[in-house]
Amino acid sequence: MNPHPTGGEGAGRRGVLVSFEGISGIGKSHLTRLVAQHLDQPLMVEEFSGRRQRGDLGSRIVSALAQAAGADRFLRGGCPASETLLLLAVQLHTYETIRVPLHTGRTVLEGRSLHSVAVYQAAALHPHDDAAALAQAHALMREATAWRPAPDLTVLLTDDTGRALTRAERRDGRPIGAEERAVHERCARLFKELTAGDPRVRRLDRAAQPDPQAAADRIADWITTARPLPWPAPALEGVPA
Repeated sequence: MNPHPTGGEGAGRRGVLVSFEGISGIGKSHLTRLVAQHLDQPLMVEEFSGRRQRGDLGSRIVSALAQAAGADRFLRGGCPASETLLLLAVQLHTYETIRVPLHTGRTVLEGRSLHSVAVYQAAALHPHDDAAALAQAHALMREATAWRPAPDLTVLLTDDTGRALTRAERRDGRPIGAEERAVHERCARLFKELTAGDPRVRRLDRAAQPDPQAAADRIADWITTARPLPWPAPALEGVPA
């Protein structure tokens, strides 16, 4: 019996899980809100860095990582392997909190999902070796999806990195230093390389589609025509299907 039924809305029929990925300032949060206006009561899950005040388990893990990292935007506290495992735990916690509405037909829009953890943590684990970082990112995706399903549809937003980071600076009211810029530029490349050839990933170039409403319309079309893909049972005992 397939523990992950597919189909449209209705009892026992799963909704579509959609993630939004890309570097800071790319427009994930703004576009997600615009896309949600096209959908029937979607469940929106903000990216984990924005959930620090909620008090649930995932938020407490992120808050602990942020405290250990001090002012570092990438939650780097000097223990990249431990930090990676904790961020994977946050992703599993996210799935545990959305699985009931998802499995009863709700569309779920998830900000910064598995690909972000894979990309940014691979970059932290291999700061000077791009080939090793890409291999690590693929390995982290395999590990993550042993615990929870990958999204049915991942929207990878791309843009000129400098333009995206300028937006992030305006949003945060804080300049982005040269080392941080280098990390974002590297991660922008890793996102593209990690998702190359993946049929679950659709890319939208903000440089080619600068109008937010037009971009949201296009993404909404992708979502409304998407279908839940078969999910294998988790490989590990005790993980909820």
